[in-house]
Amino acid sequence: MNVVNRWLQPPRLHIPHAHVEKKASWLELFYDLIYVAAFIQLGNHLAADVSIKGALGFAALFLPLWTTWTSFTFYANRFNSDDARHRALVFIQMFGIGGMAVSIEQVYAGDTLQFAACYLLVRLMLVAMYRRAWVHEKRSREMSRQYTIGFSLGAAFWALSAVLSLGDSPDLVYLVWAIALVIDTAVPLTRKARSAALRYPPDVLHMAERYGILTIIVLGESFVKMLSEIAERGSTPHLVYMAGLGLVLSCSVWWLYFDDVAGSRIKAKPLAPVIWVYSHMPFHLAVTAAGVGIKKAVYFRFDEPAKIYYAVLLCGALALAFLMVAAIDSVTQRRIQVLKDSARVNFRLASAGILLLLIPVATLMPGAIFLTLLAIMCVAQVFFDLSMAPHAANPLEHDHHAQEVFDELALEDADDADDEDDGEQQATPVRPDVGDAVRKGTPNDLRRDLYFHLMDASWTQVLVGVGVAYLLGNVVFAALFMLDPTVGTAETGVAGVHIDSFADAFFFSVQTMSSIGYGVMAPASTWAHTLVTIEAALSLIAVALVTGLMFAKASRPQAGVLFSEPVIVAPRNGVLTLEFRAGNARGNDIVEATMRVTALLSEVSAEGQTLRRLHDLKLMRERTPLFAMSWSVFHTIDEDSPLYGMSPDYLREQQGFLLVCTLTGHDTTYGQTTHARRVYHPEDFLFEHRFVDVISRLADGRLMVDYDKFHSTVPVDGEE
Repeated sequence: MNVVNRWLQPPRLHIPHAHVEKKASWLELFYDLIYVAAFIQLGNHLAADVSIKGALGFAALFLPLWTTWTSFTFYANRFNSDDARHRALVFIQMFGIGGMAVSIEQVYAGDTLQFAACYLLVRLMLVAMYRRAWVHEKRSREMSRQYTIGFSLGAAFWALSAVLSLGDSPDLVYLVWAIALVIDTAVPLTRKARSAALRYPPDVLHMAERYGILTIIVLGESFVKMLSEIAERGSTPHLVYMAGLGLVLSCSVWWLYFDDVAGSRIKAKPLAPVIWVYSHMPFHLAVTAAGVGIKKAVYFRFDEPAKIYYAVLLCGALALAFLMVAAIDSVTQRRIQVLKDSARVNFRLASAGILLLLIPVATLMPGAIFLTLLAIMCVAQVFFDLSMAPHAANPLEHDHHAQEVFDELALEDADDADDEDDGEQQATPVRPDVGDAVRKGTPNDLRRDLYFHLMDASWTQVLVGVGVAYLLGNVVFAALFMLDPTVGTAETGVAGVHIDSFADAFFFSVQTMSSIGYGVMAPASTWAHTLVTIEAALSLIAVALVTGLMFAKASRPQAGVLFSEPVIVAPRNGVLTLEFRAGNARGNDIVEATMRVTALLSEVSAEGQTLRRLHDLKLMRERTPLFAMSWSVFHTIDEDSPLYGMSPDYLREQQGFLLVCTLTGHDTTYGQTTHARRVYHPEDFLFEHRFVDVISRLADGRLMVDYDKFHSTVPVDGEE
């Protein structure tokens, strides 16, 4: 056990190791709590002043708060220290952050002294931390020197702004703040700082955890604001429905971040880490602002249009969040993903564009419908994420201690199981299909494109995807039609569409996209005619693509071949023989059918290396001119067979033994080649059995195949 001095423990450089994971310390988590109060204060001001001025003021104060958090997080990531002196420096920083939080209203009122003085205090404590690291840690002195000098220069400008706050020049104070923030932000971007980062890279897993925790904090603001508002005013069925939609928005953003951003790996590209880090600032700002927008949106009604400034806040915040997720996606790679990286980037960008397009038409539809559309947009993001990456990495992949605990528990369970009745039925072993293999690290250029993905997807996924795309497409064009200031007049715009009816514009778009044209609504302006031309052209292309997809998917032949569940091994004509059978369950003609059987065996080379090799098995009959009923497949296990000496013990000794059977033939119904495959595992083999006959003749002379007995066997010396 290592014993450390709690009074004095000099900071030591943290170098990431593959088997040593750095977790967020209790002190870091405690430090984060002060930001909860700070973000609540910022959100309260934005809620009280939802305007361009209020939004700019909110962003202007969010940036210095976020910068202080990021600067401390980077220090905690690079150095290990937890002595009394370090804790005191952190507590003083927390005191300064608290002072910044309570002075937010003073800043908006023109009194900037307390905010500047508290920021200066926070920055000086961080300089003291890097100064300690410079003194005690020789390996990182160049890096510590750069951060000490850079943050000291920024602190000097904050001190200057505090002095200027005593005068009557608020504009000059804000200018000095901007210069100081540029310096603080640019310190990690200097050439020497980046060179030091290459020599001693940060702990990426720890950074991802820390930014994930801050994301949880800003997401929690939406719940705090929404629930506190409902608690004050009371709940109604309508309010419960609207609050549920607000919850959907927050949960969707959480899903996107922790499944897409937090679970991705930064690419080895220039400036990729910089983009990853600094894209989080507008992302966290957007999520905090979205929480304020959700608080206001829960009071939208079905009989009143949405208020434009609340709609701008909510749509703008969500759009900014999607844009920042797209920026992070452009420099990261999912560990397990089936679609190309560009697919998720383009989808986030398109979603952000649609959200911005909904802003001008927010006042032309009921507020509750507007919030419902936003919820549908966010849920579509989640479904796209699931479709793009249906598999996830093991959440315990890097948690080695947790894995050891789980292993110990598993051993205890195994010991307990030994004491139970041996006759208890065992669980069915998991036998994954080879086609279900999870592909990790696939090169981006070789991943699925959208067409391949849709062809391989289920009919439900395709229909839901096409339906959502159809709905959103009409929403987009309806919004574009409503942007025409002449909509609703008899001579111009779209005749027959009310100027304040988004529903009319939506249904006109449906008629245009579907080429229906009942004649009640018609374009009557240059703007409307142009949009109709564009929508008609796009709809022709979309219909052609969807039709081709549906036809290709529906016309793809699906084999109706049934393989026997067991494979039997028993003497036949005095020679040990492997046998299984296949049946044509549909009863149509499959001509020139060919069967291939391959065994996957473990072998040890002369050098002692264990290899898994494929061996083709010679069949008594490997093709048949017509496969319409049943086909018994035989392989003689003689001295020339790779399976020579097969027995139950032989199968138990084999590691990863598989028997792969493939059937290929021409399906006369589809007029195409059809394929069928079955993989047998060791537990599928039966020894000293034979199959029950399934073909018999009816009284009228017709043959009957009894598939109820297709898998049935009896011992070799037994009776049916």
